[in-house]
Amino acid sequence: MKKLKYIVISFLILLLSAAAIPYILPLTDSTIFTGNYRIPYSMGEDYFLYGRYSKHVASGNTIPVIGDSVIWGHYTDNEHTLPAQLNRLNPEIAFTNMGLDGIHPAAMNGLMNIYSAKFKNRKIIAGVNLLWMSSPRHDLTGPVNSEINHMPLLPQISPGIPSYQPSFEEKLSALITRSIPLFSWINHIRISRFAEKSFYLWTMENPHKNLSEYFSRKEEEFKAPQGIQPEKMQEQNIEWVTTDRSLQWKFMLDTLLSLKKDGNEVAALITPFNTYMMTEKSRREYFATLAGMEWTLRENGIIPIIPLIPEKKYFADSSHPTAEGYKLIAEDLMKNREFMEFIGK
Repeated sequence: MKKLKYIVISFLILLLSAAAIPYILPLTDSTIFTGNYRIPYSMGEDYFLYGRYSKHVASGNTIPVIGDSVIWGHYTDNEHTLPAQLNRLNPEIAFTNMGLDGIHPAAMNGLMNIYSAKFKNRKIIAGVNLLWMSSPRHDLTGPVNSEINHMPLLPQISPGIPSYQPSFEEKLSALITRSIPLFSWINHIRISRFAEKSFYLWTMENPHKNLSEYFSRKEEEFKAPQGIQPEKMQEQNIEWVTTDRSLQWKFMLDTLLSLKKDGNEVAALITPFNTYMMTEKSRREYFATLAGMEWTLRENGIIPIIPLIPEKKYFADSSHPTAEGYKLIAEDLMKNREFMEFIGK
């Protein structure tokens, strides 16, 4: 009986020690969370890092700007994103880029609920990108899609998502990883310190490389891709999913309302869409959707901010501005009365 008692006590001590490791040894250099920092492209699935970053931001007095790759700045560097351009124009008020490349509203909802620090009683800007309502596939209401970004962040039980139909093992794995910080910490170590893949997979794929390379991962500098040349942008007929049917819009609204419920002042920045790449019918539907979203946001006490749509040449694709496009949007926001009142100027 005594032997069993010692085994149980030893197991509990081991369990508590394992649970404490992520907090005792986070192995995250928080000194990098300054200026126009953003989560590196190669660490987009390092949710432990995002959690540490959000705690750092929550303890400061900047205005967090959450969102997808439009906020993150997929076609530019750290110093020319929208938050960076706002920092340039507003030296007294700091904006923090909390965008994540590849995220979408359904996954962002999970990221904020599971891994992000709780923001309370502060101003928060959330980017809203209509790209995620531009087709049933993007909206996740279409057929099953095995290429969805950030699948572990999606609801594994309820509500159901038509495009996401994981196996029982995948659901269980996601739920365990999300529930036990140790696992997200291990994933953080794997991504930030090693060659991202398991040792076995790496050795299978790199049989001729020195094993030391697996343990000496170097951060790869993100190189912004080339956008579509304006003259090559073709008009497209977009299959918009209306707000009353859109799954992504429901998740976006839930995230905004959750932030508001915690006492935050929330502004929804509806990022410009490249209307030059739409047919006339699609443009009409786009502006109708935009008007409906604005009404819903105001009804729920969330401030809608709708900046100008830059000229065609300032877009890199259907929804991402170029560096110069971000500059123009930031300058337009400086003339937007509601935006200026929101940030306190």
